[in-house]
Amino acid sequence: MGPITEELIQGLSLVVLTETSQAELLRCNALCRARNPAVGFIAADCFGLAASVFVDFGDSFMCHDKDGEEPRSAIVNGITLESPGTVHTHQDKRHGFQDGDWVVFREVQGMTQLNDGKPRQIKVTGPYSFTIEDTSGYSAYVSDGVVTQSKVPHPIQFFSYQQSLAQPKHAGEEMHVPDMAKFGRSEQLHFAVQAVMAYREKHGALPPVRDAAAAQECVDLAKEINAARTKEGDPALCVDEVEVEVVKKVAMFSRCMICPMSAFLGGVVAQEVVKFTGKFTPLHQFLYFDMFELCPEQDPSDWQPAATRYDDQIAILGKSMQQAIANMKIFLVGAGALGCEFLKSFAMMGAGCGDGKLTVTDMDRIEISNLNRQFLFRQSDVGSSKSHSAARAAKAMNKDLKVSAMEVRVGPDTEDTFDDAFWEGLDCVVNALDNIQARLYVDSRCVWFSKPLLESGTLGTKANVQVVLPKLTQSYGDSQDPPEESIPLCTVKHFPNAIEHTIEWSREAFETMFVEAPREGNTFMNDTAAYLQKLPTTGSGTSQLQRLKSIKRMMEKRADGAFDACVEYAVQEFQEKFHDSIVQLLYTFPLEHVTSEGAKFWSGPKRPPAPIKFDLKDELHIDFVMAAANLYAAILGLTQNRDRGQVTQMAAAVKVQEFKPREMKIKVDDKDTTGEGCMDDDEAARRLMAEMAEKGKAAKSKADLQPAEFEKDDDSNFHIQFIAAAANLRARNYKIPEADFHKVKMTAGKIIPAIATTTAMATGLVSAELLKIANLQARKLEDFKNAFVTLALPLWVLSEPLPPVKTVSKDHDPIIMGPVKAKPEGFTTWDKVECRLGDATLQAFLDFLTDEVGVEVMIMSSGNACLYNAYVPAHKKRLKEKITDLWETITKQKLSAKRTYLTLEVSASDIDDGVDVVIPSVKFQFR
Repeated sequence: MGPITEELIQGLSLVVLTETSQAELLRCNALCRARNPAVGFIAADCFGLAASVFVDFGDSFMCHDKDGEEPRSAIVNGITLESPGTVHTHQDKRHGFQDGDWVVFREVQGMTQLNDGKPRQIKVTGPYSFTIEDTSGYSAYVSDGVVTQSKVPHPIQFFSYQQSLAQPKHAGEEMHVPDMAKFGRSEQLHFAVQAVMAYREKHGALPPVRDAAAAQECVDLAKEINAARTKEGDPALCVDEVEVEVVKKVAMFSRCMICPMSAFLGGVVAQEVVKFTGKFTPLHQFLYFDMFELCPEQDPSDWQPAATRYDDQIAILGKSMQQAIANMKIFLVGAGALGCEFLKSFAMMGAGCGDGKLTVTDMDRIEISNLNRQFLFRQSDVGSSKSHSAARAAKAMNKDLKVSAMEVRVGPDTEDTFDDAFWEGLDCVVNALDNIQARLYVDSRCVWFSKPLLESGTLGTKANVQVVLPKLTQSYGDSQDPPEESIPLCTVKHFPNAIEHTIEWSREAFETMFVEAPREGNTFMNDTAAYLQKLPTTGSGTSQLQRLKSIKRMMEKRADGAFDACVEYAVQEFQEKFHDSIVQLLYTFPLEHVTSEGAKFWSGPKRPPAPIKFDLKDELHIDFVMAAANLYAAILGLTQNRDRGQVTQMAAAVKVQEFKPREMKIKVDDKDTTGEGCMDDDEAARRLMAEMAEKGKAAKSKADLQPAEFEKDDDSNFHIQFIAAAANLRARNYKIPEADFHKVKMTAGKIIPAIATTTAMATGLVSAELLKIANLQARKLEDFKNAFVTLALPLWVLSEPLPPVKTVSKDHDPIIMGPVKAKPEGFTTWDKVECRLGDATLQAFLDFLTDEVGVEVMIMSSGNACLYNAYVPAHKKRLKEKITDLWETITKQKLSAKRTYLTLEVSASDIDDGVDVVIPSVKFQFR
């Protein structure tokens, strides 16, 4: 391809340049800025262990969404008449707004001036309050109102590349500091990179690898550039002194390109390309990043090239280090978005390509939706095993890779597969999981067997990396993320105020109607008498009646055999869910209803609903009927009908009974102990049970109803269509803004947004840590880096891993209500008490702890099984039994032949003074 010309740039929106000379960068940037509107410009360079990114989107770039987060909403509880006016939000949930946010009000009663739809900038004064403009001239606030964040476009000014070389910081801003331990490093790298590029301009090539003279020349150039900037004065950037070692490390490895840095840089730059659309905040304007921790303390003597694919890595680390990487035995748990990228990176770095081995396991199969970010998979792989397909693709990239693919879940039930010998044989474990429970289990295994663990995860543009090192750092289980916010049951069932509530309700409706109902129908038809005998012990009369009616209806509709019976079912469900139940709710709690404290019942988070009448002309109504009727036909084994016109005609023929509300009890919140239902339903349920007993005897139906298996990725199966229609109809009931199909699919399918840019960037960070673990014994803790990244903002926070949490003695423990001793003092999760008595009795084990640890055991357990309790007299006879026999008797399980130990937890007291004692877990080695 020829040179970049003005004509070429005319047809472009954005230009990205890599490995380009300084002169060419200056020329192309000027061409991009000369266009109207300006053509976006990104320059990126990787110089071995250092990288730079520069972004210029013109003099006035409009950012439409600074962070990509879903707008937060809060319920208004009061607004003052003053300057500035203070808005108080309902105290059931923090508003979550930040200073400078823009918000829009709706549905405010009284102070209607705020319902004009205009964004207002706020100042936060507390978790449940913020101020807006002068409201003293407005009407007084009466009640209600919803306030929602608004994405207001804002302009961002960029400097040209030429100006930024001298002035990399805008007024009031500082340069990005990705690593908390490297303040001032970005400024040093700014001069180091300029010096290396100046060397290239002068000599026509980058400095040779580990060439001391060339590196010194770059140091001299950096000092010259800094001196020139010092003479220019403000606003030009200068440093007090150029750090010689920083410049030398950039210069000596500038010709090298290693996978960790390439992946990190590629992810960052690709995300900046996306930002030119106005989504997310662009980099402003330089990012400098280094991985100098990878440099060995002593220069390796075996760094010379060997004509292999690993020469760049060898130039930095040395051949012996490369061999150590090749000999690593790695366990990769997960082969999804991160897992694919890890496999690719490890293959490229040569990990497990010598005497080592890479074991990867994943139970999942490849779905179509995986293909946009799990790049080892192709269309032809859909339906195949993720682990086997990914392993095959990685081996195609490096034939020397020794990889073993498995489809086994890692958990307590597979400890015969992943046994002691397996864990003991590993050098490192890498997690690529998407759930906390599995992460905690793998973490617990790594702690138990003292194995390094690289933990990471992504969520949209966010990523985190945690390095877990035996005895040196916290484990993953030492510090967990807060649990996900759950929606109160009563909110979902009766009082939704956000679209997420109605989506949750419709997801539960899907489970009830198309999963649980046919399963219950099969149970009934398999053994009618047993089902009816058990039914009175489950739930209220109202719920029993509903379940029996559901079974009766399924039997009748299947006997009918016609699709119009399924349409009739769908219309009746529409009537019950979006009309009758709302009429009943308003009958129980009328619009003018007040609480026992005299407050309006329908206020704050309780939005007054309105019933919906079925309307053939409303597309959303037909969407619901189409989806519900076809799903019902599928569970009954009837032929589906996808002709919208025919289904609409069938729906027109359905007669709906007039609904009359009854006296019912309904819970007002999750603390309410009221039993929901109608007293009359108890008798009705008994009558229907007698009728169904006769039907069950006479029925010739087979128990072959086909419960739906929720599948979010098949848009032709009506699953998401049903949930979307039901969620939006319920939103209409409660005057909640509706959601599009994609939003419903993401929420109902619990899809964790994963994008290729974040995955690549996180892979670079994890891969760098893996290289450090290859020679862990020679490393210091400060060499390792945990990371938290949000590419949308953008924000990088790298920091040294925290030391393990120590258990220490306390004068007063709030749980025990007294003093507690730690034995040994300051032990951590990495410590354990080793007991090698063989297949000993409980008494022998208790004596061992008394003699070796100085404690008297009061309670002893293994997992959920209590093996001994000194406070229970009957347990004294257990003292003579073997611990292994006790375990098998109590758990009703046989110990595997591969099992050599039990993990025991004890509650004990000091033998001298009787004070409660906490000790590490005990490894009872019985074989």
